[in-house]
Formats: sequence, C-alpha cells, structure tokens
Amino acid sequence: MKYVSIMTLLGLSMVFAIACSSTTEPEVVIQEVIKEVEVIKEVEVVKEVDKEVEVIKEVEKIVTVEVSPPAGPKREIVFGGLNWNSALIQNAVARYIIENGYGHETSQIEGATVPLFQGLRKGDIDVTMEIWLPNQNDAWNEGIKAGEVIPVGKSLEDNWQSSFLIPAYVQEANPDLDSVEDLKDEKYKALFAEPDSDGKAVLYGCMSGWGCNGVQLGNDSGDGQVINYGLSDHVKFLDPGTSGALAAAIEGAFTKEEPILFYYWGPTALMLDLGHADGKVVDLDQPDPSECPNNDPVHGCAFPAAEVMIAMNTDLVDDAPYLIPFFQAWDWSAGNQLLAEGFYSEISDDYDSAEEAFEATAISYLNSSENWHSWVPSDVLDGVLSALAAE
Repeated sequence: MKYVSIMTLLGLSMVFAIACSSTTEPEVVIQEVIKEVEVIKEVEVVKEVDKEVEVIKEVEKIVTVEVSPPAGPKREIVFGGLNWNSALIQNAVARYIIENGYGHETSQIEGATVPLFQGLRKGDIDVTMEIWLPNQNDAWNEGIKAGEVIPVGKSLEDNWQSSFLIPAYVQEANPDLDSVEDLKDEKYKALFAEPDSDGKAVLYGCMSGWGCNGVQLGNDSGDGQVINYGLSDHVKFLDPGTSGALAAAIEGAFTKEEPILFYYWGPTALMLDLGHADGKVVDLDQPDPSECPNNDPVHGCAFPAAEVMIAMNTDLVDDAPYLIPFFQAWDWSAGNQLLAEGFYSEISDDYDSAEEAFEATAISYLNSSENWHSWVPSDVLDGVLSALAAE
C-alpha cells in the first residue's frame, strides 16, 4: 500500500470574549479556531483496477491573541445602505449604538445589492447588515475565498421570499390555479396579462441590482427560475425599479382586488398588513428547494429560508475587533423588525430625508424595546441609554 499525506487549511472561525471593567475599555480576547484536514489517499490494486479511498481527519488548534481597542480617535465606520426598509432600519439602530456606545462616527453609502457588495469587498464599505443567501451565493463565496469579507452575525432568521405570489381572492375565483405550471395555461396567462405583454402573464419581479433578480431571470450560467420552470414563453418579467414601486403596485392591486403576480419577502409590514400569515397572500406551488443542487433556487425550485448574514470587510477586523461580539449577539427577529417598521410608517413623512427618518425610527425602537440590551457590554449600554435620555 502507498500513503500520501496532505495538510489543507479548511476554515477559520473566531470566538470572542469580552472582559469589562469600570475604568478601562473592554479587553477583547480573540480565539482563532483553525481546522486542518489531513487527507490520506490509500491506493490498492484489485484485479488490475486502481481504487482510491479518501479518509478525512479534522484537527482543531486554538490560538489565543489579546487585542485592545485602539488608543485615541477611532475611525469612521461606513455601512452599506441597501435600498429596502429592514436593512436601512438595522443600519440606523446599529449606527446609533456604535456612535453613542463605542465612540465611532458612522456613515452609509446607499445603493443596490450587487454594487454595494463589491464596495464591501474593496473596503469602501465596512459593514453590511443583510447579505441574503442563496441570493448572493456566487459573489459571497468569491469574497470569502479572497479573504475580503467575513460573516460576523445573522439577522432576520425568520424570513421568507417567493417569486410567484398571488392574492387569495384570485385563487378563490380560480381554484385550479395553484402552481407555477398553471401559468402556461392560456386562461391564466390572460388573467395576469397587460396591454403590452403580448398575452403573457406579467410578473412583478425582483429589482435589477438585487441578488434575487439573478435568481429569477438567470445568472451567467444561464440558470434561473423563469428559465428552468419553462416560463420564458409564458411570463413577461417586469422590473419595478424600486422596492417602493413594487410595494405600490401590490397595494394598488389588492385595494382594487385586481389580479397580480408578484415577488415579495418577509418579515415586512406590507405582507403583515396584506395578511400573508393569514393566507390572504398565496404562494404558487414550486419544486421544493431540496430538489435543487445545494438548495439553490436558481436551478429551478422555490426559495429556501435564507441565511441573512451580517458581513464585515476584513480590514475592520483589525481596526475594531471589539465590534464583532456586538454583531454576533445581534438578534433582529421579525418582532424587532415589525415593531421598528411600524414606527417608521408613522413618522417617515415628518422628516426631510429618509436618513433622518430612519434615525428617528432607531431612537423610537431603542427607547421602546429592551431586546437589544443583551447585545452590548454594560458600559456600552450605559452610553447608549445616556444618549437616548438626552434626545
């Protein structure tokens, strides 16, 4: 027998512990967990046929490095201002805590998913609060492999999304309409057709520049839900341009009880108001995510529940490692989102700019909920509470 040993770096994860005192800033202990893979290839000849068997062993090494916050002024931290409410609300909440609790100035660069992720990779952006996977699988994996970004937490774990939603009142009037396959039927195509759609059903889809747009229409390999469902000749994709325009189209159709075929996601105030949880918004049947390679809907299946990652450019790991435990503790549930989005709906028209409105939303949320108290050390909590009391 012949043996070949190969040592391969499998992955890197970080475990952070904070020791606080009343007179000094937090001392952060970083433990790097490095997994090494030893691959042993055993080659044996059986009846003149070579057969290789791979045996994989994992070995964990713990390396402890002590890191303290930098002395003196702390640098500005730039957030990715993704153009939908939950991301902008989370930005505002995180920015308020970081400014008033950790002493950093913050700002944000606004835009869509794809360009902002490239900004995160290059270091123009330090933190993005929502990376939806599998929507951004390819770009995310490239950024991780290049050592440009790391995941530092999760948000909106109780999420959902779908490309093929209809109002329940449409299905009640057309009880046989229950699957994406039914959109190939001339009767149902006509139901969702518009004057300029050439008889095709109009799908109000995901906006250009968002990761879900590529899932629906196809990526560089030619995959995509519309293509793999065989709907290219039956559905006309309509890009609404902005999330606000998409919401307006949906609200308008529901108000008039008109047919509409659309993409949307949750948790969101719109879907709560329209009764998604009560069955008033229907998701047309699609193949289960388990039927697609890697559960990736681009291959022609329904969206799985997404992993919504909080991502950091790796430069910030060196500049502000004490922020990582904060993001790891971040727990932005549907309850938090819907509470904060309710505040935003009430006050958004009272401000001259959206950023001011989101900041006011953050203040309302932080004053109204104690959920976030456990995300930060006691000295940071005291600083934020003092700032809130002075508003």
